[in-house]
Amino acid sequence: MFKNKVAVVTGGTSGIGYGISKQFIENGAKVIAIYRNDEKKAAKAQKELSKLGDFSCIKADITKEEEIKKVFDKIIRLDFLINCAGISNEDYIEKLTLEQIKETIDVNLIGKIVCCRSALPLLRKSKSAVVINIASRFAERPLATCIPYTTSEAAIVMLSKNLALEWAPYKIRVNTVSPSLTLTPLTKKLYTKEEIVETAKRNPLNRLGEVEDTANVVMFLCSEKASYINGENINVNGGILLI
Repeated sequence: MFKNKVAVVTGGTSGIGYGISKQFIENGAKVIAIYRNDEKKAAKAQKELSKLGDFSCIKADITKEEEIKKVFDKIIRLDFLINCAGISNEDYIEKLTLEQIKETIDVNLIGKIVCCRSALPLLRKSKSAVVINIASRFAERPLATCIPYTTSEAAIVMLSKNLALEWAPYKIRVNTVSPSLTLTPLTKKLYTKEEIVETAKRNPLNRLGEVEDTANVVMFLCSEKASYINGENINVNGGILLI
């Protein structure tokens, strides 16, 4: 489906980003994953995904524009930019330090803006350019003790809508995908088995998300079948926002 296409996936060496990288490769694309600091996960992803196709990792901080510009300057072609990297510092707003608040917003929102700005010259050269910004169900639902996270996620949705308008003349489509709690190695470290089971029970479909659930939607939005979808936020959450 994506033969001869090139995708950059931030946070593409672990969790949902890894799943997106894997599906791109399985569909014939070349994938460049950007990661910030986990050398072990990057090495594991490189070993596993390079067996499936053309996959490489680049270590870079998405919040530093000069650093990211250098990354994109080395890339010859780009068709898909998937901004998946994100973090969360959780506590009541008066207990969080200003540094923690800024870090969350910088990585989740500013990092996406930096990557979009740096990737634009390459995306304009593609005949099928697509940008997907990964947000969260909390872009539409507030949550106590998560103000920096939920605020940045809501801003991601509006960022995508604005970019969709600005870049439509270049035929670059921009959309958001917002998953709910998804089973990843990190999820299993942060939550006990009992907590995972109880959370799953509260979902109308009685399960948590799998990385494939989000990756499947990203693949569709990057395909020609979604060529008239632009500026949308696609929720991938089993219906949790309905209750």
